[in-house]
Amino acid sequence: MSDQVLATLITTIGSIIIAWITAHQRSQPTEADRLREQNRKLKEKIKEEKRHENTKRYH
Repeated sequence: MSDQVLATLITTIGSIIIAWITAHQRSQPTEADRLREQNRKLKEKIKEEKRHENTKRYH
């Protein structure tokens, strides 16, 4: 094989690997995604506690 063919093969394989890694990373939640979800759950918990407190006050 000529040097150009080998260079093209290596470049193509490298591009495929980079594309796969990029796609794989995007499918996994990032730290920011995990923090957003945790924040959402904590806010919901606070709302529930406030509702529970308000219910106690009126009974």
